[in-house]
Amino acid sequence: MGKLIRTICGLFFILCLSSKSHAGPQGLSNYPWQMQEMPIWCGPLEMVNEALEIENYEVFEIAFGRAGANPEGELAYAVTTYASNDTPGHIVRTIETPEQVDKCIMNMLFDYKALEIKPSTNL
Repeated sequence: MGKLIRTICGLFFILCLSSKSHAGPQGLSNYPWQMQEMPIWCGPLEMVNEALEIENYEVFEIAFGRAGANPEGELAYAVTTYASNDTPGHIVRTIETPEQVDKCIMNMLFDYKALEIKPSTNL
């Protein structure tokens, strides 16, 4: 019985390693990952926007998530990055849906540095 389990696990491992994967949404969606809970703060959109303004944050980038992690999919959410005008290198990232009901602060990060890597120009 143990040999059968080892054989099945070995075959599964080989199949996972032999599948072609590429960086991008299609490749990342092929992994057997589980959604996790994160410590985030959510509130009514207007209230979160007002708090970010009061706390002196300014938007400097935005990106959109699409249904099914498909670049051609319908817009599912927006991730916006705000920079603090008071603390150098401090950023906050928020997420919101097209319904514009709630807005969540996903993380507060420090020591932010932009890299020289440029995203694809085929957007």
